[in-house]
Amino acid sequence: MIEHEALFFKNLKILQDLKFMIYERTSPAIDFHCFGILYLEVNQQQIDLAAEYQALKSDHSLGEIAQTIINHYQL
Repeated sequence: MIEHEALFFKNLKILQDLKFMIYERTSPAIDFHCFGILYLEVNQQQIDLAAEYQALKSDHSLGEIAQTIINHYQL
C-alpha cells in the first residue's frame, strides 16, 4: 500500500472513532443517520468533523475533541 493511502485510511479510522465517541457521549444519542464520512448533520447545521479534528489534534486527545465538539455545538 502506498504511504498516502495508509495515511488516508488511518485518518478515516480516527474520524470513525471520533464519530463513535460523539455518539456515545450525547444524550439522547444522535441518530447514526446524521453521520456522514466527514460531516455530522444535526440541528440544521453541518459540522465538518475533519476540520474540527485537524484544528484540535495537536493539543487535545480524541476524547477531548469529541467533548469540545459536543459542547461547542450543544449536542
